[in-house]
Amino acid sequence: MVDENTLLQKLTNLLQEQDAFTRAADVAKEFPDPVVDDLGYFGYWCLVIGFICMALSTLYFYMMATAAKGSKFFETLTMLITAIASLAYLTMWSGAGRMWVEEVPGTISPVYWGRYVDWILTTPLMIWDILALAGAPADEIMLAVGVDILMIAFGLVGAQTPDQNKWFFFIIGMLCFGHVVMVLLKYSGMNKFGDDARALYNKVAYMTIFLWTLYPVVWVLAEGTRMVSASLEACLYCIMDVSSKCLFGFIIVQARAALESINTAQAGYKNMDQ
Repeated sequence: MVDENTLLQKLTNLLQEQDAFTRAADVAKEFPDPVVDDLGYFGYWCLVIGFICMALSTLYFYMMATAAKGSKFFETLTMLITAIASLAYLTMWSGAGRMWVEEVPGTISPVYWGRYVDWILTTPLMIWDILALAGAPADEIMLAVGVDILMIAFGLVGAQTPDQNKWFFFIIGMLCFGHVVMVLLKYSGMNKFGDDARALYNKVAYMTIFLWTLYPVVWVLAEGTRMVSASLEACLYCIMDVSSKCLFGFIIVQARAALESINTAQAGYKNMDQ
């Protein structure tokens, strides 16, 4: 016959083991007044500044597109990048582009899905813009764009995952990022449209690789480990977004000589095909 004290001890141990695997969201129910890690004034001002930078850049790229003679492909593509980002920043500022995740017991943190919608639309356009400078084939561009979309999607799902499983999504996203970097480096030596076009490609490609490498670092500090506040997260992403989109666009549209050489060469290829 089993001793009553022994049975009680086993039951207690079993309950303790079960509690060890309780989800953070369940544990957080013990906190009647959870802490909300929302944006402060500093964070909201970062979103406002991001919107202003994107909107003014969009206006400038629009003016450059309307003033351009001949093909407006690169100016239009660059304008769309900052225009979409402007909408995303305005959405996040209004409070409509976020959801809440309870990762740390008693603390609710925001995940700005509006930021990921921005990236999942603009980063493929940026890749298309860059690879078109090198004259990459359409199938290579589409493959890089598809992998890039998967990269952003894995990051979004990982940001919304309130447990350690988020790191699986992060690792897969980084593998996708590795493919994008590999493709951009692959065409750094191409000289299909002349030296000006090659220099322009290398400038924006290497700048993009450097800036995009900073995004997963901030992701680890913000959505990954919650080591930084929501306001500081907004500030860091704003700096990188403005640098990788606005500065990226200014470099491209200002290099008119390189763009004209690309457009002329492409027009010659089309005439030969006809």
